[in-house]
Amino acid sequence: MEITTQLLSALNEQGITQLMEQYQSFGPLGSMLLAFLISFIPPLPTIVVIGLNGASNGLWAGFVFSWIGIMAGILTVFGLVRQLSHYEYVQRFAHRKSVSKSLEWIEKNGFIYLFMLSLLPFGPFTMMHIAAGLSGIRFRSFLAATALGRGIMIFTVSYIGSDLNSYLENPWQLVPVVAFIAIGFLIARKMDSWFGRHNAKTIVIGELELEQEPQGCKTGL
Repeated sequence: MEITTQLLSALNEQGITQLMEQYQSFGPLGSMLLAFLISFIPPLPTIVVIGLNGASNGLWAGFVFSWIGIMAGILTVFGLVRQLSHYEYVQRFAHRKSVSKSLEWIEKNGFIYLFMLSLLPFGPFTMMHIAAGLSGIRFRSFLAATALGRGIMIFTVSYIGSDLNSYLENPWQLVPVVAFIAIGFLIARKMDSWFGRHNAKTIVIGELELEQEPQGCKTGL
């Protein structure tokens, strides 16, 4: 596990730049691997990894490599936690303050909460994804919220990272980036409303099935 050891000892921009150069021979695999490990090594600076992917691979390739790697890591964490949620030690972990708080927010506003946090380039994302796996949120809602939120964030950072010097000299060029984020937020609100309408809970009584309309934005999203 030489790669993991080196990553743990090089959690800064200079160290990651050297790693990207060292494993450049792996091509897209190196970029996606670093993005994937973000979900398992919380101190790994998300914004630096994505920015470097954009700078070294160009805007669109950097965006795709980062998005694939990050989403693969997110879904791996979510799937592992959901599969192991019945074990006692996992249940004990759910009572930790950081996890229980995220669980509470997901239970109340699952889709929009996950989407809004996914827009940020930094934060307690690993804990958030663990909490989502322990919650009752539907997989499709979790996938849509994180894929959209992470996609907007990754594209924004890749967009800036692919031509950083230009944006430092002309900050007004960031206006389209802000507009892009705003449009993404409006799309998320529409999706939140759609999930709320189409995820009615089903109550089975004998051989009868009754539909119970959802109340608010619960984790039945």
